[in-house]
Formats: sequence, C-alpha cells, structure tokens
Amino acid sequence: MPKSETAIKISNVWKIFGDNPETALADIKENQISKSQVLSKYDCVVGVADVSLEIQRGEIFCVMGLSGSGKSTLVRHINRLLDPTAGEIIVNDRNIMDLSDSDLRQYRNEHISMVFQNFALMPHRSVIDNVALPLEIRKVPKNKRMETARKALEMVDLVGWDNKFADELSGGMQQRVGLARAIAIDSEILLMDEPFGALDPLIRRQLQGEFMELANV
Repeated sequence: MPKSETAIKISNVWKIFGDNPETALADIKENQISKSQVLSKYDCVVGVADVSLEIQRGEIFCVMGLSGSGKSTLVRHINRLLDPTAGEIIVNDRNIMDLSDSDLRQYRNEHISMVFQNFALMPHRSVIDNVALPLEIRKVPKNKRMETARKALEMVDLVGWDNKFADELSGGMQQRVGLARAIAIDSEILLMDEPFGALDPLIRRQLQGEFMELANV
C-alpha cells in the first residue's frame, strides 16, 4: 500500500509536566482551568496544549512562538524524545506511540534525524567523526561514511576542520557541525530546533538555501 502524502499528523496532543499530569488534564478538560491554576493546584506545567497539525511530504514546516511557548517540547514528540500526556502522533502512516523500544530505535535510525539547539556534539570525537556518527550506527562502511561526512562539511563551509574537536570550535561552528551531521544522514524527516540561531547572517542565508534545495530533492 503506497504511503499517504501526509508525513506527520499530530492530533490533540497535550504534554503536562509534573507528578499528576493525567489528573491535571482531566481537570483542564472538565473545568477549563488555566495554566496558572494547573501550576498552583497540581504543581504541573502545561508544555503543549491540544495541538493538532499535519505536515506533507517535502514540506518545510515552521513552528513559531515566544520563548517558553512549547516549540521544542512539541518537536521532541515527533521522535519520541518526549511522550505526550494525551493525543496521537502518526508518522508515515504509523502511530509511533505503538512502537516498542527496539522499533523506536529503528524508526529513529532509519527515518528521522534532529538538529539540537545545544548542538549535542560528542566531545571525545573529532568533527568528522561527529558528522559520520549516525552513518556508523547504520553500519555504513568507513570509506563511504567519511566521504559523505566530508561532503556535508563542505556544504556548511567547514572544509579543513575535520580533525578538530568541539571545544576548539566557536558556537556557530559547532552548530554547523550539527547541521552537517543532519545533512550526512539524509533522513526523510529532519527536525531542527532553532538550527541557525548561532550563525552569522551570511552563513545562515547560505544554509537556508541548501536546506530548501534538499527539501525539493
């Protein structure tokens, strides 16, 4: 059966942090209590409130909002770094809440990658080894993964930095390493949490163009 044109479908997702999230959510639904009341009554924080959205294949979808509004929290549900308090998340026509731990690892490895706001680089690995790490996990032969990693580093203008380590790089350069890692793995779904925040305007425009081209491939 062919895949639908919808890559990601999020339906009525709630995320409440705290010891009694289900009880707090029931009170919200029954009595329409506010976020401040949830905090004072249950010592719980509403991270995501009844979000529904659909993202089509090949679409670049931007989640916008104020700092602390739940953007990163929502994105982390798509690869199940966080599980929702309630709601449904369908990726490639599959409810990812039904995945076992082993199936979840396979799903992340084969279908999805993420660029983190805090870069998430391995400090004991060189730049090129950081970029090639997801390919190593996929058991791609070393020559092939190094070739792919070098091409990705070239795309983010980090040629010649292969053997440096994270603590030798500026924040913007570390962010570019994270972007190169995402490019190298070439997943069908790429999640990005403020990926260009630490970059200077010229590099930012260049990489935005690169990712626009990748989305159309």
